[in-house]
Amino acid sequence: MVAFALALTACSSAEAPPEEPPEPAEVAPQQPLPSDANESADTAEAADEAAEASDPPPPPEEPEEPPLPEGRAELVARIQQLVDDAARVADDAQLAVLVTDRHGREIAAHRADEAVLPASTLKVVTAAALLMTVGSQGTLKTLVETTAPISGDGRLRGDLVLIGGGDPALATDEYARWIYPARPRTPLSALADDLVAQGLTHLDGDVIGVAPGFTGPTRAEGWPDRYFSSFDARYASGLTVDAGLETILTYPEPEEDEESSEEGEEAEEGEEEAPDETDGEEGGEPEQEAPTADPEDLGPPDVRVDHVRDPAAHAAAELVRLLEERDVPVLGEGRSGEVEVPLVGRLATVESPPMEELLRFAVQRSDNQLTDGLFQSIGRIRTGEGSWERGDRALRQVLDRFDIDHTQAVFADGSGLSRDDRVTARLLVDLDRQMTDGPQSETWQSLMAVMGESGTLRERLRGTVASGRFLGKTGTLRDVTALSGAVVGDDGERYHLAVIANEADGPGRWVARQLMDELVLQLSAEVQGCDVTPGEREEELSTLPRSTITC
Repeated sequence: MVAFALALTACSSAEAPPEEPPEPAEVAPQQPLPSDANESADTAEAADEAAEASDPPPPPEEPEEPPLPEGRAELVARIQQLVDDAARVADDAQLAVLVTDRHGREIAAHRADEAVLPASTLKVVTAAALLMTVGSQGTLKTLVETTAPISGDGRLRGDLVLIGGGDPALATDEYARWIYPARPRTPLSALADDLVAQGLTHLDGDVIGVAPGFTGPTRAEGWPDRYFSSFDARYASGLTVDAGLETILTYPEPEEDEESSEEGEEAEEGEEEAPDETDGEEGGEPEQEAPTADPEDLGPPDVRVDHVRDPAAHAAAELVRLLEERDVPVLGEGRSGEVEVPLVGRLATVESPPMEELLRFAVQRSDNQLTDGLFQSIGRIRTGEGSWERGDRALRQVLDRFDIDHTQAVFADGSGLSRDDRVTARLLVDLDRQMTDGPQSETWQSLMAVMGESGTLRERLRGTVASGRFLGKTGTLRDVTALSGAVVGDDGERYHLAVIANEADGPGRWVARQLMDELVLQLSAEVQGCDVTPGEREEELSTLPRSTITC
């Protein structure tokens, strides 16, 4: 049985895209790598201005709102009463709620403009920034360059430089097979194959892992130590393999052959055998090495993982291993550090899966490491520097283009793990509404988990009127429960909502969860023309009354 040492899928907890998505920054051949990628304040401001200047114009103003539909007043009264009841019952929680129609007209609200911990609902803000900057088909590249040419005999008398471009999906075959088969990946082995195809047979130097332009700490502010103990958090870098984990495989020991064992025992008990006089001489039988068993033939390995504190060095060491597996001896080592001589050529390139594939998995499966890696990458792409601080700046640039208020927001990371993160329910609703109305609408909606069908919502409200109707994102920390997204009707009618409960580690947590389900159920009934009969409200509420839906 394969043993795992972590929960791999642990949850935490529209502007038009450029006509041609910008390519992630690369290190040009024959240029030395910078020893210090920190920019001055003037340079940072210039990078911001350049990013904003290259953005497409903001979306056109929305068309004139249609008149309110018949029955809107009854819907507003019913939904607002439900929210008010939940706020009263969940008095141990800080509850933030907003429900609007597709035109932004308010259906119900409670503390919608207060900044709260978003948990994993923050991932949709990161996803929107990436989608609107690099496009659905944008990719991130990882390169191998060299400090010396490959000679005619296949020997490289210099170093290989493994250059990260912020791709968080870079992975080994072992990780893909034994740790997380479903996760999209960029195969590190493709770089080793390309190097062999270029004629490399010996490497005299090192493999040096670098991530130009990625700076600052690998750990975000607001990550408690327990997030690392549970493997929810990983050390982030612009060059990371296997989601920031070292994969440790231990195969079973081969069983000793009984016949060989008995022969050995007889030799021990008897006299010492005379050496074979013809051994090694011409005309004699040459000594044969015993065949080595393939470890995988012995059964599945025991699988363990550990954190990698220097992701770039780990990535370089993994490339060394892959080269040696392909009979390319490496005299040096895999390490991180500065490259002190100019680069003279590019030998290999590998691209990530399309951005929509990475984002779909990150949002639907709530993958923290993917989202945090992309958060730093969007900072690198938009501002010239990849870091937690610049990821925050990049997200704000995109929200500014949407004219979405983010004055109270804090983006300490891209996943929503950080205890410092803050958003408002209105920010999430306004973003979802504009993305759903924008040119990336189809891709945006495909990123979301579907109620009762996929992702973190697969088992929720399955078989109800809401199944297949709600597209959105969940968020969970030990004291946070959250949901954001939209209920969509066949005729295009839709309702956007965000419900976030903080300090919800008591009864308020379950009341907030019930509120989310009731809102989605009643709004799903509304878009399908079903009748909703609210449950009877008791004088002293201890839970929310259940509604009856008839379609």
